[in-house]
Amino acid sequence: MRDEFPRPTADDVQPFGGTRRGTVGPKTLTLRVMATTDLHIQLLGFDYVADKEAENHGLAGIATLISEARDEARALGYGTLLLDNGDLLQGTALGDRLARDPVGPDHPLVGAVNYLGYDAIGLGNHDLDHGKDYLRAVTKALRMPVICSNLRLKKPGNLRRSAILNCPLPDGGTFAVSLVSVLPEQTAVWNCHNLGPQDSVMPLLQSVQGTVTRLRAQGAEAVVLMAHLGIRGDRVDDAVHLAEVEGVDALITGHTHRRFPGKDHTERQNIDPSTGLLANRPAVMPGHNGSDLGILDLALEQASSGKWQIIRHKASLKANGPDTKPDPKVQGLCLAAHSSARQALRAPVARTWTPIHNFFSLAMPTPTCAFLARAKARVIREALQGSPEADLPLVAAAPAHTAGGRAGPHHYLHVPEGPILRRHVHGLAPYADQIWALKIPGRGLRAWLERSAEVFNRLAPGHKEQALLNPDVPTFNFDTIYGLSYRIDPTQPAGARISALRYAGAPVDPEQSFVLVTNQFRAAGGGGHRTGPSCEVIHRSPVPIEEALIDSFQNPFDRVFEDFTPWCFSCKDRVEAILETAPAALQYLQETAHLSPVVRGRSTEGFATLRLTL
Repeated sequence: MRDEFPRPTADDVQPFGGTRRGTVGPKTLTLRVMATTDLHIQLLGFDYVADKEAENHGLAGIATLISEARDEARALGYGTLLLDNGDLLQGTALGDRLARDPVGPDHPLVGAVNYLGYDAIGLGNHDLDHGKDYLRAVTKALRMPVICSNLRLKKPGNLRRSAILNCPLPDGGTFAVSLVSVLPEQTAVWNCHNLGPQDSVMPLLQSVQGTVTRLRAQGAEAVVLMAHLGIRGDRVDDAVHLAEVEGVDALITGHTHRRFPGKDHTERQNIDPSTGLLANRPAVMPGHNGSDLGILDLALEQASSGKWQIIRHKASLKANGPDTKPDPKVQGLCLAAHSSARQALRAPVARTWTPIHNFFSLAMPTPTCAFLARAKARVIREALQGSPEADLPLVAAAPAHTAGGRAGPHHYLHVPEGPILRRHVHGLAPYADQIWALKIPGRGLRAWLERSAEVFNRLAPGHKEQALLNPDVPTFNFDTIYGLSYRIDPTQPAGARISALRYAGAPVDPEQSFVLVTNQFRAAGGGGHRTGPSCEVIHRSPVPIEEALIDSFQNPFDRVFEDFTPWCFSCKDRVEAILETAPAALQYLQETAHLSPVVRGRSTEGFATLRLTL
């Protein structure tokens, strides 16, 4: 839902949530809370992998919407706050480059956020991806409080657990708004390699309850919870049950890259996507990559006891579309770093004589995953030489990164025949992941693959329009394991979809030991790939994944795995399903001939839709 802002039409019009001028009644005020989340350092709205402009102008476009929203609030007599809900520091090749350099006044993110006058910043899990030193440096350079209420660092630097802001009001007074910020508990798993033994991520409910109670005792008149969490209602890293905490007045949510209010969420207990309520508390989730500015207009009334309460609210999203004009000041602050990044990413590192793409990576194995698995396996093979594990069977997992999903129909990797550039390499490995090796039994490999296969809906014969993919499972949860062969049957229930699991032509023994090459995120259980006590980390490589890929591309004849297809669909009966992919995929449709593809058209989001026979 993208509502228009309420606009004043005459001097005597009652503003949203206020009392008529000159009347006597309860003391009231209206506060406009503006919010961004999951910007992922999209400062200008640019796809550095494809080297082209994105569908919006990123933070530069959001800056224009912020200015408009502030002007409207001023005309209506509202107080204003501007907040960011985390995952600000990571997400683009530009962000990776910035994290390697000292943080100074010319840092484009620092300059842009300071210029826009954010009142506070919350943390998301990806804000730890570049390490604690970088986080501390950025936090020190920002002019507003950076908050996380459930992260305990031995050396927190300027990071705070909460903040009380005295929000200026148009009449010259102030209103004390307290801020609480939490990130997912699973951050302790996802970022275990960046957290030390004396760092910890505290339980969500305990952290919110304790912090809210303390802030209320310190005189907070209202509490806004910045929850870098999705809206699911399942009480696991979920914002809904935190909305029930006594003393929380409103929420900013995020993490799942969706929008709230609106059609991205369905109505159920404690979730009202039409009016923007979670457990009867006003809430917004403003998309990702600068897609939207979230706005909460909160009308508050002071009771005779002195306590303030929200009597009306309006939750809305203001779209940052392609026609939104970018703020020239933000563009100027970012231009030098942006241009430098583009120039560096154009450097050739190798050559390909055939196109490389991942348009069908959720329906069949693709070269992108094969290249990634091979590059990581070469690193581990060399590292384990002379070790007791050197003679164990070596297999490698590669996730389906950059494969559409919630990021849209242009979120795919396509390298045409010709030079392979550094930007293409970044597309193959968009995260600063480390290459790890696990010693794992055969039953662990099967469980790993069963978890990956949960990306598919449970299909049924005779239904031509059923979607192949489960929209509630991120596409990057799907791993292909190279060095194995196996079949996937999406008609079976989750947990029973893998069959014919073999290594070197022989069935995989549940107790047989393997070396599985993966990354630190998966090795720690990221994406639900639980390794369990039977798995052991045997190597953590210092080789950056991008450098491993470049070396692998430059040594194309060093083969680690036999050249065969690791997996295919195998259903007992004829089953049809709809796959959404990039429109550019249609030029490679012959590659899916074994799935009898039928082009169906375009989805409302712009995906090309194919009917496949599994």
